[in-house]
Parts: sequence; structure tokens; C-alpha cells
Amino acid sequence: MNSLHKSVLFGLAIALPAAAQGFQAFLPAKHRCFASGAATYQVSATARTPDYAVRIDNHATHPDLRMQLVDEPTAADFVLVDDFDAAESNACQTSLPLKTIRVDDQALRPDLTISLAAGSEASDFKLYVHSARFSHDEAAALFGVMWRATQPHNLANAELPASAADLTFLHHVQQPRSGTSNR
Repeated sequence: MNSLHKSVLFGLAIALPAAAQGFQAFLPAKHRCFASGAATYQVSATARTPDYAVRIDNHATHPDLRMQLVDEPTAADFVLVDDFDAAESNACQTSLPLKTIRVDDQALRPDLTISLAAGSEASDFKLYVHSARFSHDEAAALFGVMWRATQPHNLANAELPASAADLTFLHHVQQPRSGTSNR
């Protein structure tokens, strides 16, 4: 084999995998689902009428929830890790109710507004994300909606703690850190 053939083969070895990944951009969006407790949550950028519209706004004066991104899972209250390939899982195929979440930074009346920061600002919860399928914003929206689902729905229940079954994903965290405010 001469050097021209080797160069062509080397070029193909690099170009084919890159072209295949570029082709994936034209495939339909994968469904990203996460099951927790009595519901399964689907994060979808294209849901026309989501169950939850979440706005990530780091400049909101009174967000519903403040989350801080951390670099170590041991420092986090919420951890989302899925180191496997980005192939579609079967979490969306469930008998549990499917709740859709859309992250919409332009939502005028979101169901939940989250401030997501990487610094040491005051936060209600700390979040660690190492995911092939969920962005930081999507993970914050997912955990924010799950947190919201455990909160009392009216003032009559405001003093009652959430049940242990509702808090399976929270582990030891029941309320935001003291010293921070929520609406």
C-alpha cells in the first residue's frame, strides 16, 4: 500500500464516524424519561401542552427554587448520572402516569421558575449532573418538578410533611436549606 492509499483510508476512518454522528442530528428527538415514585416524567422540548413548563432564569428576583451545580456527587442533594450511551431507554414505556416537562426560557407563566448557578450563591438544593441524555437545565427542571410534586398543594396542608414514599428520590432532603427563601 502506498502512502496515498493509507492517507485515504485514514481520512475515511475519521470521516465516517463523524458523518454518522452528524446524521443523528436529523433523526427524531429521543424521548428522555425518568421514573420516580408514582409517576414517570418525560422531558420534551417539543411538547405543545406540557404538564409542567419550567423556566430556567438565573436573574429571577424570586425563583420558586434555587439550585447550585456542583462538581462532586458527594456534595449534591440531587445526583443524575447515566454514563451509558445515549440510546433510547424504555423508561417511557410504563403503566405509571406520564408527566411531560418542557424547559421554556421564554414562558410567560411557567409552572416553576428555577435559578441554576454554578457558583457558591445561596441555593435550596445542590445538583450534580453527569448525563449523556439530560442537560443541566433539563436535570434541574426534572428535579424541580419532582420536588414540586412533594410539596403541599394548599394552605390547609402546609404544615404536614410529605410522606416517605413521595420522598424516595430526595433521600434525606425534605425541605430547602434554611436561610433561603421561596415564594
